[in-house]
Amino acid sequence: MKTYFPAIFITILLISASTVTMAQSSVTGAISGTVTDPNKAVVLGAAVAVRNIENNKESTATTDGEGRFRIVELQPGTYSVRVTMQNFRPFLVENILVEVGRVTTIDVPLTVGMAEPGIVTISTTPIINTMQQDFSANINQTALNELPINGRRWSNFALGTPAAAPDGGFGLVSFRGISGLLNNNTIDGGDNNQAFFSEERGRTRISYVIGLDSIREFQVNASNYSAEYGRAAGGVVNAITKSGTNEFHGSVFYYDRDSKLGARNPLSFQTFLINGVLTPFAIKPIDKREQFGGTVGGPILKNRVFFFFSYDQQKRNFPGVATTGNPAFFTTVNRGDTGAGLKAPNRLLTDAQIDSTIAFLTGLLGEVPRRGDQKIILPKVEALDWTDKSNSHCHRNSKRANNFERAVSPE
Repeated sequence: MKTYFPAIFITILLISASTVTMAQSSVTGAISGTVTDPNKAVVLGAAVAVRNIENNKESTATTDGEGRFRIVELQPGTYSVRVTMQNFRPFLVENILVEVGRVTTIDVPLTVGMAEPGIVTISTTPIINTMQQDFSANINQTALNELPINGRRWSNFALGTPAAAPDGGFGLVSFRGISGLLNNNTIDGGDNNQAFFSEERGRTRISYVIGLDSIREFQVNASNYSAEYGRAAGGVVNAITKSGTNEFHGSVFYYDRDSKLGARNPLSFQTFLINGVLTPFAIKPIDKREQFGGTVGGPILKNRVFFFFSYDQQKRNFPGVATTGNPAFFTTVNRGDTGAGLKAPNRLLTDAQIDSTIAFLTGLLGEVPRRGDQKIILPKVEALDWTDKSNSHCHRNSKRANNFERAVSPE
């Protein structure tokens, strides 16, 4: 069985990747615009070609009677747009950023002239959302790579968006003052909610279920979002994972947090009973967290099939500190031999027995073993369909394959 397992596993990946379905808009973006001539009149029938710079996937469209075009279901990334029309010079716009759940708008002013090579316009288009009425913010790779974060839980970046605030002390996020239990969290269009507690998977049990280095970007919808997201009265956090490209790429990370390099928690005390007096002693429990792993992605078949793999592991030792709600309990024990006293005839306890019991109870105070270890593996294979080159003015000609993904975690 061991001899054939790798071949069987690869076959399952490729079969899963070859199942072609239309990607939902919650995991894609779009490019739209209007083509005009030097007199600001709209241009009908102009050919628009959009190319993904990362994997060379091209989608085409033609402008309608009002000079408009929209190419939808584009995988988030960097694109170039080329517009051609008879008797006009070609127009090229490069470095156009397509983000998840958003429409990037560009204006295309054509100039009269022959189609001469090299006569193009090159620019970078800023992302300004003028097409949708929702209140949303996108967290892209720049933010994920450059902003500081404690614990590497990717969804914590949502706290930096408008209308977001912490909800309790266990990682929930409240949008517009609504309970964090009414949010919806998705990854690659799939449900990432813990069914019983109605919250993001992981939370109190583990640090996260998808590693930070696996996330390409995510969108935070605070309100007025489309009905396609649904299932939420609060906010919608919609993330997509990275994919392979025509170039091999990867990353390695290691994070270390050690209590040896930090100050003592001022609330950490362990209490001992000394000569009948309850005496607190300051303690500094160990708190060590190591997070390490890496990613790799690239082409299996250039321009056709791509892979991405992520490994993320955490080793954490962070004992809790047990305390008593009423420290005086240990020094006010009734040792009397009448009534409710512990030496009364109905109990007949000795001083040695009482002292032994108190010593046992105080021994339960202080450090309590606790660990937070986890491993997360994310394999992903993606195939692009290049068989259909046709496209209308408002539909993309390509189809994304289903992603074969699996996250392995303790939950």
